[in-house]
Amino acid sequence: MNVETLWTPGTAMSRRHLDFQNSGISSAGNRCYRLTVVCLGLLCVLLLGLLCALQLKLFINRHQLETSYNNPTLQKDQLQTTNSNLIIEREQLQTSYSNLTLQRDQLQTSNSKLTLQRDQLQSSYSNLILQKDDLQTKYNVLISQMDQLNTSYNSLIIEREQLQSSYNNLILQKDDLQTKYNVLISQMDQLNTIFLAIARAMSMGWKYFQSSLYYISTDKKTWFESRQDCREREADLVIINSREEQEFVFNLRCSVSAWIGLTDKEKEDIWKWVDGTALTTGYWHKGQPDSQAEDQDCVAIHYEYDPLESWKDIRCQWKTYWICEKSMKL
Repeated sequence: MNVETLWTPGTAMSRRHLDFQNSGISSAGNRCYRLTVVCLGLLCVLLLGLLCALQLKLFINRHQLETSYNNPTLQKDQLQTTNSNLIIEREQLQTSYSNLTLQRDQLQTSNSKLTLQRDQLQSSYSNLILQKDDLQTKYNVLISQMDQLNTSYNSLIIEREQLQSSYNNLILQKDDLQTKYNVLISQMDQLNTIFLAIARAMSMGWKYFQSSLYYISTDKKTWFESRQDCREREADLVIINSREEQEFVFNLRCSVSAWIGLTDKEKEDIWKWVDGTALTTGYWHKGQPDSQAEDQDCVAIHYEYDPLESWKDIRCQWKTYWICEKSMKL
């Protein structure tokens, strides 16, 4: 057995890889060490046996020499032969001893190298364990951070959806406000136009009350002529819809009487305003309406009566003053 057979870099690396994979770095080193010790013990036992055998042989030869002492020539030859044999055996033993010593030295060297490799592997193994623990700690930290980031991400997704919903609502509100703003601008323009029209109309003698303009004539015409005059002024005979409006119209006091936009000319006793709506509340003078000849189809306010009892039905061909109304609502 030589050193190349016991250990080479390739076999050592293969054994180290095998032992490391099978998780026995320390155990493999211990086995190699024990194997080396056993080999050295066996060599020592073998040497001891050889020395004992040699000692026994020398004792037997010496006894033979003493026995054959009486024959000098025979003894001489025997001694010469024995001496030669002993020399040969001595040389063989010397050679064996040298070989065993060389093998022992080689085994000792191999054992030292294996011990060094074992220590290096043990150190590497310890470093790897530390690195593994460090990496495991870092891995656990990263997992925790990933979970936190995932939670934060989900929270951000929810917040983003809420913000998107709020944004969409704000867009709708903005559009609604923009629409309302445009409507207000339009209404403001209309109000401005109406205000200018009211101011211009009032400078021409019209009176303003509750979103309507009222014009009191200065001459007298029939009910039909009066209505035509109102239409030419982009208005119509006054329609009274409330007690307050009745009192306002009455307080205008143009003269003795004035036409309003109420008639039953389509059907007797079915009083309608000029816009086609039926009369619901009337402010008739006592005994009115009193059309007996069925020719009193138009209504005028008479200012000599009570404000809330001032309507009278009279003939539409009768000429008197009239009141026009122009709505100024948006």
